Amino acid sequence: MTKRRFVLVDVFADRPLAGNPLAVFPEAEGLPPGLLPSLAREMDHAATAFLFPARRPEAAFRLRIFSRDREIPFAGHPALGAHFVHATENGRPLTAPVTRVAHEGETGLVRVELAVDGGRIVLLRLTQEPPVLGERLEGEAVDAAGEALGIKAEAIQAANQPVQVVSTGLPVLVVPVATLAELRGARPRYDLLQRLLEGRDASLVYAFTKETVDARASAHARAFDPASFLEIPGAGAAAGALAAYLVANGAVTVTPTTSLVIEQGHVLDRPSTLYAEVRVGKNGAIAGVVVGGKVIRVGEGAVEI
Repeated sequence: MTKRRFVLVDVFADRPLAGNPLAVFPEAEGLPPGLLPSLAREMDHAATAFLFPARRPEAAFRLRIFSRDREIPFAGHPALGAHFVHATENGRPLTAPVTRVAHEGETGLVRVELAVDGGRIVLLRLTQEPPVLGERLEGEAVDAAGEALGIKAEAIQAANQPVQVVSTGLPVLVVPVATLAELRGARPRYDLLQRLLEGRDASLVYAFTKETVDARASAHARAFDPASFLEIPGAGAAAGALAAYLVANGAVTVTPTTSLVIEQGHVLDRPSTLYAEVRVGKNGAIAGVVVGGKVIRVGEGAVEI
């Protein structure tokens, strides 16, 4: 019998039991690869993070991420939660105001910044991949998106923004909605969402409106994972895609460094606050996207297998 510890954290949370819950296995070396998906299902979160020894000297660890039903090559909240746990579990020396770290992911080296105040990590920021603005949906496909989300197609059209596939590491289908009431009232049909994404390079549907609960927020969003039939309370990779989308489509005031706040998870009673930063080069092209948030430790446990 093998006993392995896990640490529970809430990512993008301003208080415990908010944000996106995550189980992190800080010492996953030696676990059979086939066991990782089963452990993720046992944790029953949107994602579970497994930390392995790094193979590259510039990386703190190697990260593998699993949802309930598949391995995920890139995701925001598992990466931030993993770095928070790794730093606090191992007593990493923290240099104020920023300690820069990295991990090995399935897509290569991923860089993270730890904002430090008084010797404590107060915010984590993840540098995402250069944005790829993909397919725009038109006509019947927009109607199908509305039907799949349980939103009238007119509410999508009235937003006057495109329905578009965007990626900053994880491709998502971004769907604008005119009002907060209409977005809150969405009742997704996951079978139809699966059909909507068939043949498209996207794994999540990220619906948003520019009407928000918090006046400082630029967008209110909801994230739907058709493969797992669930709504995700805080999706960092999707927030990065949305931030790039908003800047690229001129839906927000664009500056050389555009700072955005995205709120999510309110319908699930797990409010999440995601801080995004989009840097624009002199040629007008997006030069970089960073998404961050707070991480709060809420407990630990162990599995015996």
